[in-house]
Amino acid sequence: MNNRKLEHIGVIYIILLFIVYEGMFKITGFSINIYVHGLFIILIFFYSITGNLKFDSSPSKCNTTFINSFIFGIFFVFYKSLSIFTTFIVFSLFQLLAYRFIIKIKENRKSGIEKCLNVRSFIKFLIDSLGIILGIISAFIFKYGIFWREFFKEEYVYIYLGVFLIGYFNMRMNEKSWSYTNIIDLFNLIILNIISGLIFLIIILTKLITYPLTILLLSIVLAICFQFFCRYIFKMRKFYGSKNKCHNLEIEKRTLIYGAGEAGAILAKESMTNPMFPYHIVGFLDDDPKKKNTYIYNIKVLGNKENLEEVIKKEKVSEVLLALPSLHSSEMRNIVDRIKSVGNVEIKTVPTIAEILENRELASQLRKVRIEDLLGRDEIVINDENIRNLIEGKVIFVTGGAGSIGSELSRQIARYSPKQLVNIDINENSIYFLELEMKRKYPNLELISEICNVREKKKLEILFEKYRPNIVFHAAAHKHVPLMEHNPEEAIKNNIFGTKNVAECADKYEVERMVLISTDKAVNPTNLMGASKRACELVIQHMNKVAKSTKYMAVRFGNVLGSNGSVIPIFRKLLEEGKNLTLTHKDITRYFMTIPEAAQLVIEAGSLGNGGEIFILDMGKPVKIYDLAQTMIKLSNSNVGIDIVGLRPGEKLFEELLYDINSAIKTENKKIFITKIEDGEVDITQFFERLWEAGQHANIDEIKDIMKKLVVSYKEVSYL
Repeated sequence: MNNRKLEHIGVIYIILLFIVYEGMFKITGFSINIYVHGLFIILIFFYSITGNLKFDSSPSKCNTTFINSFIFGIFFVFYKSLSIFTTFIVFSLFQLLAYRFIIKIKENRKSGIEKCLNVRSFIKFLIDSLGIILGIISAFIFKYGIFWREFFKEEYVYIYLGVFLIGYFNMRMNEKSWSYTNIIDLFNLIILNIISGLIFLIIILTKLITYPLTILLLSIVLAICFQFFCRYIFKMRKFYGSKNKCHNLEIEKRTLIYGAGEAGAILAKESMTNPMFPYHIVGFLDDDPKKKNTYIYNIKVLGNKENLEEVIKKEKVSEVLLALPSLHSSEMRNIVDRIKSVGNVEIKTVPTIAEILENRELASQLRKVRIEDLLGRDEIVINDENIRNLIEGKVIFVTGGAGSIGSELSRQIARYSPKQLVNIDINENSIYFLELEMKRKYPNLELISEICNVREKKKLEILFEKYRPNIVFHAAAHKHVPLMEHNPEEAIKNNIFGTKNVAECADKYEVERMVLISTDKAVNPTNLMGASKRACELVIQHMNKVAKSTKYMAVRFGNVLGSNGSVIPIFRKLLEEGKNLTLTHKDITRYFMTIPEAAQLVIEAGSLGNGGEIFILDMGKPVKIYDLAQTMIKLSNSNVGIDIVGLRPGEKLFEELLYDINSAIKTENKKIFITKIEDGEVDITQFFERLWEAGQHANIDEIKDIMKKLVVSYKEVSYL
């Protein structure tokens, strides 16, 4: 018989003992009653050597439950010879003395005794027991008024209290923190009292005692109210006391919360209960007119966005917390500009509600507003079913798997339960750290990291033969425009021939789909990097025509926020060093997209293609880099300037995403379009040998000459 069954049988024994006890008392009187008390103590002692109604046989638990059980037994011995309140006092003093005695014996040693017999646990037990007693007495008073003593019998209290305490300790109610009482604790309290009442009702129905049912119902309700009220008092004491007791207002920043919704309420609550919360909240602002002049956790809603500057000045605010997780970037830009117009006010924002609930230490999650927050776009909606059909149960290759896009592709793919995910990259450090991250986040994922250069076709064939991938995402490429202008042979070898090698392996080993990660710089390219990526697209389109079964497609998009070597990390680094930001041209613009957004759309585009497509992602509106630099300077509260240094070799003032926007074909995802672009009837295969030879000899002039014939839209800019 297992412990759980023994536990249930033991509880039934105790319940039956109460019934037997009452029956023996009514039949035989007090003399036999003493033996029944003895039997009760023996039974409780039996439980003490096996555990506190839980059959926990650890020595500390045995000692603990023995002491508690002995005291519990003494309580029942006393109850017929002393009045109800005298018994309660004797029991309480005995419990406290026992606790002090045990602590002295066990000094400096933690055990289950301290946990069960500590002062706080004892006080909780005392209050809840008192709640039962007051509930019963109050019910009699409400029912019978001043004549309640004529109908009241003290054994009612003891029997009901005994039944209640069985469930009380079994549910470990004395171990729960009252300072953080919530709806679940209230529910457990109600369940405990209802079960106790039902057991007491069984005793009533057996005719062992006479007890009015209305009194039983009323006493249950009153006991619950009293017990929960006491918990609420403890909670409010913690809630309002910790802020005043623990916070140092001299070092706290006078802070305004913008947004009085769920996130704002969590912040306000945190400010009251968390001693480490370094903000003195002076008030809320919220656009809901119904909330004006209301209070949230004793903090007033001072007005709406129209009062922003006025409130900041009047309340001498030094920091604003934006408690609007779903705030659109354009609205956030407007708010930031208005706050910064007042003076040197720091601005921070909250994470999403899901992140807040996941990690309740909200103070550590607050962060400064980043430029990425102001450049964000409308939330994308992807078709999970399409992506799952593409990924689930399949072997996936990601080349360039340790790069900005490749690593995010891996993270997104891992969510859809692939059979195997094989990351291929030449950078051993980056792929190693990515592997550690992925294995921590996705312990059940079969993740394989392979060190391989996509230029090495023989090594690629070994990997394709070994793993037999179903889907290939090709993200391996050189991407920095100035470096590729000075080293065009590397763009040829890595970008064009790396793509050619992967594409031919995909055909040979019958891969279902290959998706090339391309760039907006492939549109009317003015530099070798962009021209090489356009050539990669031509390779993909050629392979789609000649391959046996593989479907080839490319996905083209612009700059991703925060990618390695992009403008935002460079600006951020200069700001940290207190140096002027360097900009190539005051009118230069770029499209931006977040890395997760780009990765999600790339994967979905891969599920939509039928072969030969070049997908274009909706990049939104182009961003003027000069304005971006000014905004980043504002956010950093810095006084640095902006230096215009001139366009670099091959750099455009603006990037194009489509040759003709009217030629774009819509897909089922409103942020993904298709364009089928042909560079004439050029036979790309005739250029491979010449390009390879030119690349091997690093002949820059010959490389550029061949690329202009291969990519007819490539126009080298002459003013650089």
